[in-house]
Amino acid sequence: MMNYIISNNKFISSDEFKLDIEDGLLYGYGVFETILLKEKKLIYLEEHYNRLIKAVNRLKINMDISFEKLSLYLNLYIQKNSLENSILRVTVLKNSETFDILVTHRENKYKSLKYREGFKMEISEFKRNPNSIISGIKSVNYLENIYALREAKAIGSDEVLFLDCKNYISEGATSNIFFIKDGVIHTPTKECGLLKGIIREKIIEIIDRNKHLELKQGFFSLKKLLEADEVFLTNSIIGIMPVSKIDHTIYDLKKYNITDLLAEELRKN
Repeated sequence: MMNYIISNNKFISSDEFKLDIEDGLLYGYGVFETILLKEKKLIYLEEHYNRLIKAVNRLKINMDISFEKLSLYLNLYIQKNSLENSILRVTVLKNSETFDILVTHRENKYKSLKYREGFKMEISEFKRNPNSIISGIKSVNYLENIYALREAKAIGSDEVLFLDCKNYISEGATSNIFFIKDGVIHTPTKECGLLKGIIREKIIEIIDRNKHLELKQGFFSLKKLLEADEVFLTNSIIGIMPVSKIDHTIYDLKKYNITDLLAEELRKN
């Protein structure tokens, strides 16, 4: 079946796609959002749009697409490609004083078995720099993430853990990280150079609403993480994913009571 993409307001077949060679392509000057399509519904689309706007404003990309227009494009795209459950990616590239926008999709390969097994993580040699211009946004400068992730997958793991320049835990290549110790939920502060993920924010909201749960955001050492009772990852595609192993430390998923509670609350959200 022919696949179509949206490039600069036009539907074209994927084999006809051509992109002007400008800043975005040659220098990785751009941002993107990855959006879950579930039963023909785009999940948290408004939150993704708002984060995209913040990112293009920071990088001074002159993008002038309204939420209503983007929503229309994406829903037409879903119809054109006959999609029901998928992962959509919206990429915005700087093109001199204007911009290029590209919409593509891929299959969602996360299966229920993986949630029962949990993710295995490796510790990356690369460090997050909180002072970088691309810190905290989904930049198309994704080389460190992809390189580190592929290295981890080559030895049978699912994700990597980045520390920041001061060796505090930061985030995964494609995820935010939470851990639980003695009933208290912990997650790194944004000052550790992490992306404020949409599901991360939803989990924080759930904890704030639940008087029985306590959250600490801050600077946490790798040692503290490895001593945790429960560890889980979040992003817009996986939701909440339990972690079964970090480096040589193994966690018992049968004791993941708070993780399971938060996953259930997120499903209701």
